[in-house]
Amino acid sequence: MLPLLRMLDFRGLSLSDAEAAGFHRLAQAAQRCQACPDSTACIRWLKWRGKHGGAPLCPNAPYLEELKERRRPD
Repeated sequence: MLPLLRMLDFRGLSLSDAEAAGFHRLAQAAQRCQACPDSTACIRWLKWRGKHGGAPLCPNAPYLEELKERRRPD
């Protein structure tokens, strides 16, 4: 689940933000992250904070975007 936690942080989100959207959805996101065939590229990209090239395709991108939207004040 480490890449998912790092991706949350990179996008300005916290584990609390993810928990607020529901534990079941967080568990699903963790499973998608664990099963991701591009995890090595993701970890490398996160290590360099996105400074070297574009982000790898993330199966959790829609979920992360939804969390970001939920966090925005009205």
